Amino acid sequence: MIPARSRNLALFFLLGAALVGGVLGFSADRLVTRERVCRWGDQAGMRRLFGDELGLNADQRAIVDSLLDDKHRQIAAVVRPVKPQLDSISDRTADQINRLLTPAQRPVFDVMRRTAKANEDKYNK
Repeated sequence: MIPARSRNLALFFLLGAALVGGVLGFSADRLVTRERVCRWGDQAGMRRLFGDELGLNADQRAIVDSLLDDKHRQIAAVVRPVKPQLDSISDRTADQINRLLTPAQRPVFDVMRRTAKANEDKYNK
């Protein structure tokens, strides 16, 4: 019979591995599919969606652009007070993920993070 301590240790390891695997899979999926998932939150995508797919005329486009700019400013104002906390959570999680990766995986993950950060910075100005 397996000692209780060894059995508990194995169970915690399996649960931890499943949790980490889920987090890694979810994070990778969000980074890879960001264009499709965030289409409605993407300023350029929204302008393209409204302008091209709805066939807006120049006057309508100007008004929609103004409305989207105002929406973006309002959202940025709401997020601004908690942005440092959100960044801290993201950085901590990225550090934890980075420690799990192999030396070959780390540069790929770094590029993914830089790309995501650049996209975020572009829309938070």
